[in-house]
Amino acid sequence: MHPGVVTAILYCLQFSRELSAEEVERIARMVLEQPIYDLTVEEQYAGIEAALAVDAWEQDLSWQPHDEPAVRDFLRRLLERLDARRPWQEPPTRSLGFDRWQEYKRGALLAHVRLYSPAQDTLHARLRTVPEDEDRLRAVVLRLRSGDEVAVVAPPLPDGYDAVLMAVPPHRPAAQVIEAFVTHTGYERERVSEAVRRRWGRGRQREGKLPPGLRPLRD
Repeated sequence: MHPGVVTAILYCLQFSRELSAEEVERIARMVLEQPIYDLTVEEQYAGIEAALAVDAWEQDLSWQPHDEPAVRDFLRRLLERLDARRPWQEPPTRSLGFDRWQEYKRGALLAHVRLYSPAQDTLHARLRTVPEDEDRLRAVVLRLRSGDEVAVVAPPLPDGYDAVLMAVPPHRPAAQVIEAFVTHTGYERERVSEAVRRRWGRGRQREGKLPPGLRPLRD
């Protein structure tokens, strides 16, 4: 049995009494809108196909309320439903990893973002401590469905609820990127405020507190 994608799907089905058409639709929406392990729809689809291509599954399914024939039938119907939803859109957000972290850490500050508790805020729950970052910043780098690529950056916990939205130039005007971020993450607009630049002495100072060690580009 193919590990990963199908196992994640089975965990989502373990409390389902019936593998109904409604459950097929629910999992199809998850594949399309909340990618498993941040895979593309094509990669998730291929994982399901690979599982169905195996004649006998070796993985123990004793924890599942549904037997193998029922699960196989469900996966076949899931592929049919995904086929019916073609052409597939990009998911609203997709994590990109930290390969370009230093560029984001010294990138353009677009907005301040107020986080809620990770239990109430799915985006906050996706933040991870950046490997080898000396300031122990937490972040997630996202590609939005709009094509914009941004990073949400927050201080370490417990004082980590005032985050910022960063981008790497060149990027679209800040207001457009912020609007795309709000649209595709589902954040309330009042939780995302564009970074204000205020004149202070000879230079400019941005309003709002920045996470430690963040070095935005100067105007």
